[in-house]
Amino acid sequence: MRLLERVAFSIVLAALCLPCLAAPRVLVFFDENKDDLPGLSRTDRSLREAFRAQLGTDTEVHSESIGLSRAKDPGYEATAVEFYRRKYESARPDLIVAVLDRPLAFLMRHSQELFPGVPIVFSGIDASSIEAKALPPNVTGLLVDRQYAPTLDVALRLQPEARNVVVVGGTSPFDRFLQGFVRRDLKRFEGRLNMLYLFDSSMDEVLARVAALPPRSIVLFVSMLKDAAGNRFVPAEALASIATKASAPTYVFLDQYVGLGAVGGNVYSYAEDASHVVALGARILRGEAPSSIPVLARSARIDVFDERQLRRWKLDESRLPAGSVVRNRQPSVWDTYRWYIVAAVALLLVQGTLIAGLLIARRRQRLAEAEARKQRDELAHVLRVTTLNELTTSLAHEINQPLAAILLNAQAAMRLLGTDRPTRAKDVEEALTDIVASADHASGVIGRLRALFRKESIEPRPVDVRIVIGDVVKLLHAAMLTESINVRLAFEEPLPFVLGDPVQLEQVLLNVVRNACDAIAASTEATRVITIRARQARPGYMAIEVSDTGIGVAGNLETIFEHFVSTKPNGLGMGLAISRSIVGAHGGLIWATPNEPRGLTIHIELVTVEEPRRGAPQPAAQRTSATPSP
Repeated sequence: MRLLERVAFSIVLAALCLPCLAAPRVLVFFDENKDDLPGLSRTDRSLREAFRAQLGTDTEVHSESIGLSRAKDPGYEATAVEFYRRKYESARPDLIVAVLDRPLAFLMRHSQELFPGVPIVFSGIDASSIEAKALPPNVTGLLVDRQYAPTLDVALRLQPEARNVVVVGGTSPFDRFLQGFVRRDLKRFEGRLNMLYLFDSSMDEVLARVAALPPRSIVLFVSMLKDAAGNRFVPAEALASIATKASAPTYVFLDQYVGLGAVGGNVYSYAEDASHVVALGARILRGEAPSSIPVLARSARIDVFDERQLRRWKLDESRLPAGSVVRNRQPSVWDTYRWYIVAAVALLLVQGTLIAGLLIARRRQRLAEAEARKQRDELAHVLRVTTLNELTTSLAHEINQPLAAILLNAQAAMRLLGTDRPTRAKDVEEALTDIVASADHASGVIGRLRALFRKESIEPRPVDVRIVIGDVVKLLHAAMLTESINVRLAFEEPLPFVLGDPVQLEQVLLNVVRNACDAIAASTEATRVITIRARQARPGYMAIEVSDTGIGVAGNLETIFEHFVSTKPNGLGMGLAISRSIVGAHGGLIWATPNEPRGLTIHIELVTVEEPRRGAPQPAAQRTSATPSP
């Protein structure tokens, strides 16, 4: 028993819910063919969109054009009634919308025959047309809000200097119907403005008049379905022709005309009117009786303007009423390319940040390199001083020799001058010449010492390596004599100049040759030779090779160029490391290779530079032929 009760309850519930689930069917009646008139077409589209937005996308909306205004046959209406009865006999609508007077009158005469009990909502009807009619209980609707003065008010806000107003309209019955409201609304302006109504003119006459308007004029377009010459028009097309020819801004009363050459105005909005109609129809479909809803007056007017026409007539947009809608606004560069501009600016900011970061990093790198170069030069100077300190005995001998010679020659000259016999000028001249030569020799030694002791930085310049090598050999001359070391020089001709600091290059060669001397001094072999070669290496570089017959280096030769690595008992292990740093700063290379059967060769490559060759003296310390050691 309970099961049967549940089944019965479910069937009843489904039956009650079925009407709620079914999609509503709405039937819209027009008189004229909606596809022939843009205003009716826009009304139909607005109603469809509004119904589907409020009641669901599956809402059925059907439109019919009765065509009573064009019918000439007295039996046409009866034929139309029979046609619609048969057409909708099996597809009864849930709601009917009557647009304008004729469809409402048709439905009030035949609705009980065609659609008994179906609620009807009308729109687009003036209050004066409905006052005398007794509405059936299934009929209610919205009154149209026909106002024309607000548009002229807006026009005068945009053109406060205007003094002439031309109102254009047609001669059809509907055109003349509207003109009564226009004259009533604009009457209050007649005292202060020159009002001209072009209601009984042909289109050619209207175009000629609006094309020759005096300054400070305004054109108001109402409607033109037919002109005085009997020509029929679509009102939107008539407006476009008039607005194009007019020598003054044209204003309108319907939103469908905005965008066809008119500036705009306080216009009747089809979308606003449709939203009110649909809201009323939705109340009825949800269960409210039409008889309980009084006829409503809802404003469907909004201020709408065309930005292109505002620009054309140089009208100040800031004078528009608050809340105005401006259509056809030309997008600015920012509106059109906003995201491109944002992306470009972001990219520029990122690039700017990266460039700034790179510049900062580059500056820091330069400062670090400058600091490293300064520290390297300081350390190199200390190493030079240390090296010269270790060579004190040799340097003292190098200076004492010319001083002793100067002393002996000076004493000999004094004896010659102190004798009673006539002075032999030739002997005195020879003694003085020896004194000058010895003094030059001592001065040269001291000059080389001063150059090595010098601390300030020197700009790179073309350097003749033969002179640098000769100076190094002279500084180590006494030490080589003490250790019985033979020096051989081998210079290729022509020998290019190198680009660098002569003092630092001399320090490198002094360190390398001195290491060679120490290696030979530590050896017990009889052959004690240092060979210094200078030649053109690969393109753009010159090679200097210092070979010795010393004890050599066991193991990895690269380690001798590391800091604090030395093969000498008392060595600091900084000489070759600093030398590699100096050579690297000059854009060159330094490395070592073992000799056979013993000894070591230090290779130095330096960047060459174009320099006119000048006659360069052979180094005085060259003691043998330029024959390489075995």
